[in-house]
Amino acid sequence: MVKKNSELKKIIIDCDPGHDDAIALLLAIKADNLEILGVTTVAGNSELHNTTRNARKILDYAGYPDIDVYSGCDRPMQRELFRLTGAIIHGEDGLGGPMLPPPVTPVKAEHAVDYLIRTLRDTEDRIILIVTGPMTNIAAAMEKAPDIKDNIDKIIVMGGAIFEPGNITSAAEFNIYVDPEAAKIVFGSGCELFLVSLDVTMKAMFFEEDIETLRNQGHKISVVVASLLDFFAETHVKHFGFKACPIHDALCVGILIEENLIEFKKTFVDVALHDPLTVGETVADLWGITGNMANCHIAMRVDREKFVRMICEHMKK
Repeated sequence: MVKKNSELKKIIIDCDPGHDDAIALLLAIKADNLEILGVTTVAGNSELHNTTRNARKILDYAGYPDIDVYSGCDRPMQRELFRLTGAIIHGEDGLGGPMLPPPVTPVKAEHAVDYLIRTLRDTEDRIILIVTGPMTNIAAAMEKAPDIKDNIDKIIVMGGAIFEPGNITSAAEFNIYVDPEAAKIVFGSGCELFLVSLDVTMKAMFFEEDIETLRNQGHKISVVVASLLDFFAETHVKHFGFKACPIHDALCVGILIEENLIEFKKTFVDVALHDPLTVGETVADLWGITGNMANCHIAMRVDREKFVRMICEHMKK
């Protein structure tokens, strides 16, 4: 059942499941201090029909069919959908590994962009947006209804690479690369923005012993997460040369559970759009030399052990 309490942090999760998105959803469900108002899906790790089905699979399996899922944009704002790497890493349907039952709960008829606008306009509470895929839905909502920014408490984004190399090109991280125009709109929105980048997600790995700890807990959610990570780890061996799982997206939820999980620094960040070598790169003014006002909290350090404990403890609740 959806948790409802005036003291809970109100969140909307915009995602493209994806193994790490799926685990982020499960972590948010299990968190004692969060209320999920809705889940919106976008094309990214896989096509929209897959990411929408995968979100519903996870929510149904976890016993939360009352969390509404809204299907969103099926392609980036100005580009064709790039999905090769998503299929390689996450499987053809976006969620390779355990055979979860097909979803029973229907997707809502309202488009995700319209849901975001309606909810942000109608709520008395300021809402936290957790964005773990390309930012197409969020940017489209801002373009259509700029006033919604007044009710956004903060936006927590999984994306970008400031110090680390990219994971789709040498310069760019996948989520930003898929829809850089959308990312540029969100970075320029004036909203309080926290960027959980590859700089920390690649340092918060789950190793084989961590996966076994999850499996040995015996809870049905722990076991399915371990199975998801088995698949995820194998694809990392094949294509990146190491057997471990960076659960990128779950860190965005983790910092709402424990604020000191990640250390941030505020600076100005922009997104490269045009040069083929750098398109999708998140460019940070680390020395303050541009004169631009800081617009983004960038992740600097992460407590890996705390993150692993958090995942393990919440998956057996």
